[in-house]
Amino acid sequence: MRAFTLAQTQLKEIFRKPIAWVVLFLMPFALIGFLLYGLENVIKSESLLPPFEVAVVDKDDSPETRLLIQQFQDDDELQALITFRKVNEEKAQSLLAENKIAAILIVPEGFTNGLQFGENKPVTVIGNEQRPFQTALFVEMMNSAANLVSAAQSGVNTIYDYLKDQNLSHSYVMDVSDQMIFDFTTFAFGRKQMFEKESVQSFQGVTPLKYYSVSGFIFLLLLTGLLTMGLTSSTNTRIEERLRTFGVSSSAHIFSGFATQFVILLMQAVLIIAALWTLTDLEVTGHWGWSLLVFAATILVISAWYTFLSNLPLAEGIRFFLGFIAIVLFSAGGSLIFPESYYTGFLEWLNLSTLTHWLHISLVHSIFIQNEDVLFPSLGVLSGITGILLFSSYVLRQVKQS
Repeated sequence: MRAFTLAQTQLKEIFRKPIAWVVLFLMPFALIGFLLYGLENVIKSESLLPPFEVAVVDKDDSPETRLLIQQFQDDDELQALITFRKVNEEKAQSLLAENKIAAILIVPEGFTNGLQFGENKPVTVIGNEQRPFQTALFVEMMNSAANLVSAAQSGVNTIYDYLKDQNLSHSYVMDVSDQMIFDFTTFAFGRKQMFEKESVQSFQGVTPLKYYSVSGFIFLLLLTGLLTMGLTSSTNTRIEERLRTFGVSSSAHIFSGFATQFVILLMQAVLIIAALWTLTDLEVTGHWGWSLLVFAATILVISAWYTFLSNLPLAEGIRFFLGFIAIVLFSAGGSLIFPESYYTGFLEWLNLSTLTHWLHISLVHSIFIQNEDVLFPSLGVLSGITGILLFSSYVLRQVKQS
């Protein structure tokens, strides 16, 4: 009973402050608007990989290479991801230095003749170290094309040698060889002629809008929890001084702080969701029951996290700073900014160890995808984290009072 009374007192103290209404209820709407504006281009895209530009330098400048570059520029499928810009080498280097392109593709002089006479005239790809993922993707595409060109070159050489063995006229052999170079090379780079197109939904249909809406929801709740912890710190000090003589237990203090966080976060979560549904065309495509369950688990675990943080035996400013650093780490390493597939090696383990990873995957797979194989273990992890945080808070409180 004392725990409920203490929580009620804390909430009254907080809501008496005008600054609390501004910080906790008006600022989130401003942040939502800012996030939607800043991520407008990503949200409108159907892919989590934004389009990028590649500069093409054609030193050969033959009819065949000009046709290949034109194929690149006119291909609707490639244009959805890559924009090819034909420039000279100096301009290409300038664009790369300004980080306006992801890579440079240089077609060497004599590239077309090399196909005919079996000379190795490989194209050169210069990547942008500031865009490693886009560069790696383009290099892989060029490696695939190089293998096809190599096969085309073998075909041209075979035809050329065969025609010479037939003692045909030199002009005829050259005409046929030139035509084969043209046909084989355009075939090698003609991606539409080589593959059947099949559209599939990436990330199980989770669009950038859905993905980053969940990220924004988690980020705003973490920020709200931190601000709430800061607002309650001074309030807790005054209340504790009054109630210390009444023998309020550690468990009551823990529960009251947890309940205060939960109530404010619940109010915030409802407002954030209402704003997102009003400003976007989001809708629940998963399961309502699972969504509500994960929604509650999200608020519980974030409340437990800030309850634990507020009971650390540190100065108020240091606790607030640690909370801010945690938000930065959770955002960068916990799936809020980059999808899980972007994390490899050590970063994969870092991602799996963050609270936000489990929150994000649970919310996505309940609101937009009904995947119980993911939800059961995710909720188990979140429940375990909540229990550990609350128990640790109790231990810290006991240590502080002893």
